[in-house]
Amino acid sequence: MIERTFLIAKGIGKGKESRLWSSGINTWSDFMESSDIPGVKDSKKAEYDLLFAEAYDLLDDRDCYGLGEMLPPGEQWRLYGRFHDDVAYLDIETDGLERDSTVTVVTIHKKDDTTTLTCEKDLDAGSLSDALDGVKMLVTFNGRCFDVPVLKNSFPTVDFDMPHFDLRFGCRKAGLPGGLKKVEVELGLKRDDDISDIDGEEAVRLWKSWKKNGDSRALELLTEYNRADTVNLVNVAEETYDRLVRQHGF
Repeated sequence: MIERTFLIAKGIGKGKESRLWSSGINTWSDFMESSDIPGVKDSKKAEYDLLFAEAYDLLDDRDCYGLGEMLPPGEQWRLYGRFHDDVAYLDIETDGLERDSTVTVVTIHKKDDTTTLTCEKDLDAGSLSDALDGVKMLVTFNGRCFDVPVLKNSFPTVDFDMPHFDLRFGCRKAGLPGGLKKVEVELGLKRDDDISDIDGEEAVRLWKSWKKNGDSRALELLTEYNRADTVNLVNVAEETYDRLVRQHGF
């Protein structure tokens, strides 16, 4: 999918991209191999050819960061298929609903590993960096607006600036509106009964119950809820990506 977008080139917007696709220019290589591109001057084509050659080099080097910098944020979902094995699915809980709230629980789920970190136990900049080691892309639900800004505020030395597939916007674009739970229901995903009714506000209450009363069951439920939020992103991302490919591939 990444090779099929021309939005990495300044001066090519969605309208011109659609016209390229309609004319049979579907990939960067199609563009580079064509001697004449309708609506593109020869001097501009030479400039774009160099850009697409650079993008292919980045693909060969598996440089997700470099490719992400070329793409508009809303198009970074196109990297998901190519870098699927190097993705981290991430979700956080906090003690409030503001950006300066304390991060209470973080889960980072990767292909072969799931790490959950808890405030005042094992959550710090070092453990977060270790959990994100080797990650080329983040997948979240509303992470651009909440999770990542909150984490950056709390852990400014940790790198969260890799390309980002935010499913809040990806799902909406793919015809799956609403919050994560609504999308899960739409896709037939189920949660265990003991956490099925927990939401963000209840997660805050569970943390406060743990902190104030030492309620270990509250912390257990909070952790289980956070892990479910994170691991379920895998199925949501797969379905959303497939829909985006069908609807917006070219």
